[in-house]
Amino acid sequence: MSIRMTLTGALLAGCALAAGATQSDVALQFEGRTLYVHVPERLPGPGSRALVVVLHGGLGNAERIVEARSEAGMNLDAAADRYGFLVAYLNGTPVARRLGDDRKGWNAGECCGLSAERNVDDVGYIRGAVADLERRYGVDARRVYGVGHSNGAMMTLRLMCETDLYAAALPVSGALEIEATACPAARGKRILALRGELDENVPMAGGRGRGLARMDFKSQEYTRRAFAGSGARYTLQVLPGAAHSFESLQQALRRTEGIDFAQKAVRFFGLDRALRR
Repeated sequence: MSIRMTLTGALLAGCALAAGATQSDVALQFEGRTLYVHVPERLPGPGSRALVVVLHGGLGNAERIVEARSEAGMNLDAAADRYGFLVAYLNGTPVARRLGDDRKGWNAGECCGLSAERNVDDVGYIRGAVADLERRYGVDARRVYGVGHSNGAMMTLRLMCETDLYAAALPVSGALEIEATACPAARGKRILALRGELDENVPMAGGRGRGLARMDFKSQEYTRRAFAGSGARYTLQVLPGAAHSFESLQQALRRTEGIDFAQKAVRFFGLDRALRR
């Protein structure tokens, strides 16, 4: 069971629930963007807590994941309650001129949309937001992990390449979209890339995708070389019969492994041992 934010609790915490959040998620403001934090009732002691940062895909937003309306498999609340770790759902910035401000994306380098065109400093934003959450909730900076889908996966990979923010990452349906011959910050760290065998939006071989971005993407081999050549432990898992959408990959995981994405992430990050610390 997770913390239920009453009015008194929200005032004491210095924050309140925003429209679009569920009662089990705390809405915070950081540098003009809303983010949501899931705080289970059972956690290890302050200073030893783990945090998973979740990044939505292009044209998505954090609210849709929190409410399980899209990319629902990345809602890790139930797993966090069971195993005792925090989850933060972050928002990008408006990614398209005509689709509304709720359609957001990340500046992952060459992708995507207005976020890349305007050179939004999402690397700086995410690092600052995570540092703020570490202070607020007693997170161990060595136990911060990243997941993301599509454009969110690309952003997660950029963070792994350019910063030491994450101890490990699980990007889904994305490639590294910056020019990088090496990613020294990733040395010794683990990356598990999940891709759908039938992904045509962000082709594994690289090149022009069939999604709304209508751009050329880096290949999975380019991504692997950048990380593996830098000493990271990079693993690519291709899910048979799966396409680009998160829902398609979720179904393939259940079909081939009998588990969902949340359990996959928990096991990969070692968070099934969180409450034993």
